[in-house]
Formats: sequence, structure tokens, C-alpha cells
Amino acid sequence: MADIWVSLYRAEQRSEATTANEYQRIIENVINPAIGNVRLREATAGRLERLIKAQESHSRRKKTKTVLKMMFDAAVIDDALPANPVASTSRLRGQKKEVQALSVEDLNAVRSAVEAWMTKKRPGPKPNKDMPDIVDLLLATGCRIGEVLAIRWSDIDFAATPPTVSISGTIKTETGKGTYRKPKPKTDASQRSIAIPPFAVGVLMRRRIEQPANHYNAVFATRNGTWHQVGNIERRWRTIRADSGFEWVTPHTFRKTVATLIDRLVDSGTAARVLGHSSDAITKEFYIEKDRLVPDVSHILQSFAGKASSPSSAD
Repeated sequence: MADIWVSLYRAEQRSEATTANEYQRIIENVINPAIGNVRLREATAGRLERLIKAQESHSRRKKTKTVLKMMFDAAVIDDALPANPVASTSRLRGQKKEVQALSVEDLNAVRSAVEAWMTKKRPGPKPNKDMPDIVDLLLATGCRIGEVLAIRWSDIDFAATPPTVSISGTIKTETGKGTYRKPKPKTDASQRSIAIPPFAVGVLMRRRIEQPANHYNAVFATRNGTWHQVGNIERRWRTIRADSGFEWVTPHTFRKTVATLIDRLVDSGTAARVLGHSSDAITKEFYIEKDRLVPDVSHILQSFAGKASSPSSAD
């Protein structure tokens, strides 16, 4: 059933190949070794519950349950089972992480860590200016790292007022296919045009002058003129942040920082549109840092004061 289902999943092209590949790995490494020899009617809710809970992380448990549910849904549709046993397994409850954004002081420290990494003596050629510029573009757009790496010079309109960048793709790396620019970002809502602030315009104009031309017209290209791999940039970032006191900061943290600032000064709906979310529900739950400072209502609460503590009682 697993082999049939994953083949159908790929044939229907309901998702990009990277997702299908991940599901294939779950089947090969988790599901088949544990219950590959089990008949469908022997795959009870209890048996599947134990398989799901045996996984070492919440992420792996969630992926395993997702694949199992889709597999058994297909079996029900084909009348091989009367009901999906995965539906009777217990709900997965992961530990929710508090959203943490960077303050202006934090950003200054992060930029200093990047500069220290850039100027650090090491064997081999000196690093180019990609990392500090990538950080600036992440902060200027609120984009995903793959979206920033996929920006081409043709996506930027310097003549607009203010200048804009069109987010129309993302970077993917697949086995057998290599690293390429997918001509569509994560979702339909992710296709957007973002007005960019002056500091980012300055970064882009400098790169336009200094950077050698490349075959892909990419704003951020490797020394060989190819697309950067997202994984390589994330790995480089982990090296930069090591021992800096900002081990918790990932490229996605810059996205959360953008969302939090826009929410504070405008609203969550605008933050969602900038980030490329279809609604602000996900933005509010996973991208906006909770504001612990409540409005000053002390003048209202003063009405509860007794006569002895009232300011006018001293007259």
C-alpha cells in the first residue's frame, strides 16, 4: 500500500518533488521497517499509535502520522478498509516555542558577528559580501531565505517610487536535479511585490555595480555564477552565530523580526501580506512576538482608589 500510494502521490503532482521525496524517506526508514509486513486489517489504531510515538522528535512523529493518514485514506477510498485507523490515534501535542524577534540592539550585535566572521583570517579565498547583504535583504523584505536567494535583477524595479522587488520564485535543491530556481514561491499568496527601504536599495545598487554578471541574472550567485543552496547559506549562518550569544537566531528569525515590527506599527494583516501569508492567523501565532507591555490605563484604574488615597483628599 505504501509503495502504491507514494507512486500515485508523485503522479498526481499535488506537491513539489522535495515533499514527495521526504514522504518516500519516511516510508522507507520508518513505516516499512516497522509495519511493512502487516496486513491492512492488522494495522490497528493502537499499533499505529505505538509506531508514531516511537519516533524521536515531534517533527518526525508529525511527518509519520501525516504519511500514515494519507496512505490509509487512500485504502479507505479503494474499499480496502472501512475506516482510517489513524483517525483514532491520539492528538500530537508539541511544545510550542515562544516567538522571539530581534531588537535594534540585537541587530547591531548580529551585524557585528557577521562582520567579525567576514574579516576573520582563514585559509583560502576571502568570503564575498553575500552574507551581510543577504541579512539586509531578509530584513528589508521579510522574505524566506529561498525567496531572497531566488531574486533576479529583472525582479527589481529601481524606477518605481519607492523601488520594488517582485517575489516570484524560490530556490530548491533535489537529488538528481541539483540546485535550481523554482518559478513559483511556496504558495500563491507568496507571489507579491514588496516596496524596499532605502538601505536595501543602496545594497542592491552597490551589488549591481560590483558583482560580475552571471548566466541566471541572479542578485546572489556563487563564485561560479550558479544559484546558492539554501542549506549552504544556513550552514554558513550557523558558523557565524556560534559563540556569539545568538545561537537561537536563524534566517527565519529575521522574518519574525519584520513581522513583529510591522504588527507593532501597522497591524498583523499588513505583516501577513508582506510575509506572503494568505491570512494573518499563521502570522500572529508563529511570527509575531507577544507584546508584554500593556497600554497605560493607570488613570482609569485610579477610579478604584478610596478617599484616603485619592490625590484630591490631600487638599
